[in-house]
Amino acid sequence: MATGKKSANTGIPTHYECSLHGLLANDHEPQLRTRLEALCGDTESAHHELHHEISCIPCVETPVGPLRREDHILRLRIELDPKDPLNSSKAANSICLLGHPEPRSGRGASVRPAIFAQVFSGNAPQFLSLLGYKHNFEFVRKGYWFLYRNTFKIIVSQIYRLEKQGDVQSVQPIDPQASWIVQITADALNQEQVPRTCEQLEEIKALFEDYVELVVVDHAYLENRIPYS
Repeated sequence: MATGKKSANTGIPTHYECSLHGLLANDHEPQLRTRLEALCGDTESAHHELHHEISCIPCVETPVGPLRREDHILRLRIELDPKDPLNSSKAANSICLLGHPEPRSGRGASVRPAIFAQVFSGNAPQFLSLLGYKHNFEFVRKGYWFLYRNTFKIIVSQIYRLEKQGDVQSVQPIDPQASWIVQITADALNQEQVPRTCEQLEEIKALFEDYVELVVVDHAYLENRIPYS
């Protein structure tokens, strides 16, 4: 069975993910990367981004009613070694629960609670199965990221679908135009930190206005509810 890291007294803490997103044309990516290198350091400051994310939903559908709102998607995030992506012993697994995003207008960023539990050993997919979850969909994210001011993670990546379930060698790009997704995220450790974190994201947004338009994603697109048919 898989084992995860727990906090000593209160369990796994809830953080608040504050983020901005943008879509970047493929031919504009080199200019943005040069800008990031200037802001965050030299070319050695870039980190590879390669992870396989598996979305899981409950095996048993909750009947129609108020309790259905308690059904959530769990995500298994597998960070792969870019130099040896097929070696599972070098992969880092974590289970992620993203809460419902704030519908409040006026924020300078998208805000949603997030819980991450790192899996240190065992079979993570089997563990999710024992929890009563099943495979829903999956994708692979490839790209790179920079850390700005040691707080803000700037991810530039492309999304790939898997032609064969679970086979990361079968990936195909989702976007035929090869566009890049730009995401800036920061974690607020509690609700009191959220307003200032959002203000800082708005300030950082201005640094990239000549390269990519970073926006607050409509909360409806970030909902964690399961679209039962």
